[in-house]
Amino acid sequence: MPKAKEIMGVEAQKAAMAYKHHQEAKTKAGEINADTINKVGDLSRLLAFQPQYKALLRARPDVAQGELVRVTDWRLLTPDNYDRTCFHIEVDVKGTGLEHLVNGSMGKALSVYALNPADKVSEFLTKMKLDPDELVSVEEIAPQSEDGTVVVTTVYKMFSQYLDLFGKPSREFLKKLFPFAQDIMEKVAIAELTLERKTEDFLDRQARAYTYADYILEFPSLKIPVAKYVELLPTIKQRVYSICSSSDFRPGKCQLLVVREDWQAKGGDTKFGLCSSFMTFLRPGAVCIAHATHSVMQIPEDKSAPIFMAGLGTGLAPFRAYIEQRKHEKSLGHRVGPMTLFFGGRHKKAEFYYQDEMEAYEKEGLVKCCNAWSRDQKEKVYVQHKIMEEAAAIWQHLGKEGSKGYFFLCGSKQPEKDVFAALVKIMETKGGLTNEQAHKKMETLQLAGRYVTEVY
Repeated sequence: MPKAKEIMGVEAQKAAMAYKHHQEAKTKAGEINADTINKVGDLSRLLAFQPQYKALLRARPDVAQGELVRVTDWRLLTPDNYDRTCFHIEVDVKGTGLEHLVNGSMGKALSVYALNPADKVSEFLTKMKLDPDELVSVEEIAPQSEDGTVVVTTVYKMFSQYLDLFGKPSREFLKKLFPFAQDIMEKVAIAELTLERKTEDFLDRQARAYTYADYILEFPSLKIPVAKYVELLPTIKQRVYSICSSSDFRPGKCQLLVVREDWQAKGGDTKFGLCSSFMTFLRPGAVCIAHATHSVMQIPEDKSAPIFMAGLGTGLAPFRAYIEQRKHEKSLGHRVGPMTLFFGGRHKKAEFYYQDEMEAYEKEGLVKCCNAWSRDQKEKVYVQHKIMEEAAAIWQHLGKEGSKGYFFLCGSKQPEKDVFAALVKIMETKGGLTNEQAHKKMETLQLAGRYVTEVY
């Protein structure tokens, strides 16, 4: 019975969050005219007679496990004028289905669903002469498990919340697009971009970061019925982030360490990742759609096991959760094993995320910090160099017969081979193994789950 009550409570919380989000959206919409009221009449009827129509308010009906969670903290971690934007964000999960599923030390990550930028969506709808308040019924984004269900939403919501309007198109999209062109020359121009002889032109557009919206707006004769956009454009997919907090240490909270993705497109324009940009501008009180996701970064069950952690940039996230988990376990009276953190960044002054916390944990004796700042001195210093400095401890707790330590690596894929090479070198120099034996040892550790990597 208590379990049933808990489930009912979670469902009630989800419904309340969805309703509150719906009400806030209506409030922000401001004044509406009589025509708009008439257009939303069907929706009002569905909401007024929910039992008869079995109507439900859902944030993303096509994402069954998605829940609305409210932002409770946002902090910039890098300097204002720095060339990289890295920030800390916290959401409240208390009372939700996520509450006991988002411990970053227990092999959990958070999937976040972004919204398209409101100004860009409005601009697109205006140029395409689409009414943002028009209601559309869309079967394609209804829950797959519920037959006979349709999603009723507005055109604006469809383009801001569901469709990846500013994503990167493939040639398959162009094959679907050209029949909607009314002008024969435009129809030919779009169709030709799908041909082998036009590969260079298509790739040039890819290099310039052309989006679905760019292609559609380029050809003014396109007449696309609003219901057909769901067939043309994919839905916005989740972006997965490592959780940088332990929910045992911080009950009801889930924290992320995020860098805003950016790149230079051909032509010089700076482009930004959809989800990281969306989260860059979230502030306390805002909501987002999220759900828990599996991660390979799981702290050993043995609380006394030595742990070596190599975090590169935002790859620090799961290891902060590890340290918080061990801090929590220590507070309960458990004996916890030694932890060594190899953290890599360019400049200490700008990229030492959670510096005060880490220095306090090190002072407490919970973790040993071996930081590599590659640009703070004439010679480049990387995590693999710091790993070599701890060769004796690594051999003793990771390579030596009977040892029970673990080594975790998280972050950019580029240094992975250098970290692996450093560990092989330690097996050779400290353990007296041949190169072949050292590689075999690393393979054995990997199969036993004692050498774990999550790189991207």
